[in-house]
Amino acid sequence: MSGLLNTADFSAVVADIYEASLSPAHWDLALTGLVSRFGPPRWDVAMLVWERLAPGGGRFVASAGVNDLARSVYLQHFAGSNEWSVRGHDLAIGCVVHSDRLIDRAEFRQTPFAREFLGMFGMEVGLIGALDKHSNDHLGLCLPGPDAGSTERLEDAVRLLLPHIQRSVRIARRLGEAELAAAHSTAALDRAPSPVMLLTEQFEPVFANAAGRALIEAYRLENSGRLRLGPAALHDDLARLMDPAGKGHCRPFRLAQGLPNERAAMAMRINPDRIAGAHTAQGTARLMVVAAHNPAVTEEHIDRLRDWFGLTHAEARLAAMLADGGTTQDYCHLRGVSANATRFLLKGIFAKTGVNRQAQLVQLIANAPLQWARELPTTDLPAPI
Repeated sequence: MSGLLNTADFSAVVADIYEASLSPAHWDLALTGLVSRFGPPRWDVAMLVWERLAPGGGRFVASAGVNDLARSVYLQHFAGSNEWSVRGHDLAIGCVVHSDRLIDRAEFRQTPFAREFLGMFGMEVGLIGALDKHSNDHLGLCLPGPDAGSTERLEDAVRLLLPHIQRSVRIARRLGEAELAAAHSTAALDRAPSPVMLLTEQFEPVFANAAGRALIEAYRLENSGRLRLGPAALHDDLARLMDPAGKGHCRPFRLAQGLPNERAAMAMRINPDRIAGAHTAQGTARLMVVAAHNPAVTEEHIDRLRDWFGLTHAEARLAAMLADGGTTQDYCHLRGVSANATRFLLKGIFAKTGVNRQAQLVQLIANAPLQWARELPTTDLPAPI
């Protein structure tokens, strides 16, 4: 084992991986542990995805740090068609590469995947691991993140863990079960915790899941059978977005912008033939709107918590959300992880901060002088505790 890796951390992740073979819901805990224990600063995302080339499509086997909105956008527009997926398809099974080896960074920044998806989350590089392949289908592990330091430690960990992940997937008999269309079925959308709505070109709702119907009612979005999502300029942008010949796939916006209960939302052009329930008597859906709740937690605040208490980036994100009045359930929904994965992070936070209850953690963060050095030149600061 590489000298950069801690044996106890490695063993813990391996145990979680094999637990996931018996309980698929355990995958997000395994992936959360992998990135949290071995990732560079600000890395907390992992995706285990079956993808199909020509035509592109996919389904998530598991993920960590990917909320419903991001999953929907990825599956609808980038699965099996982004440059990492296409160029990584021919990698040898068991191979782990940095994205810069697949495509030149400057060239990659000009792609829709970089501009319209990863860029929104401050990411531009990633590690890609090849797990399995059948004709145009492949199973890959993708860990995207910002260019925030060396990925050597994470690469070593993924290279050693990849065979265990592959065996676990096979043990679970999930090998070869593409079922790509199921990722977009009406039933799957209806079970999603985030509000999801499918709209026609006239902004008429042809489908809304339970959370979406509640959102329409709470925000009084419907008027004469159409939804009013924002000012006229926004609707003009969304109308252009629905044009198959138009530029771009996605458009972020905010519902009730400027009000205390504003919601972050994402509109995306869809192919109605790939979504069950898109063709109805009322019309054909051309636009999917997914809404989420984004607590007021900044990367700057996360960085301060990480440095002050020695937390990982994922732990600091959770601590910041709790300090901002959020709950562990909010974190689960926002980051697309299970309660078990969140408890894993919370346990690490408690150990590093010396508290044993959430209320104590919130009070500790509120009283910590995190802003003490805000006005000082960086060169004057001592090393973080």
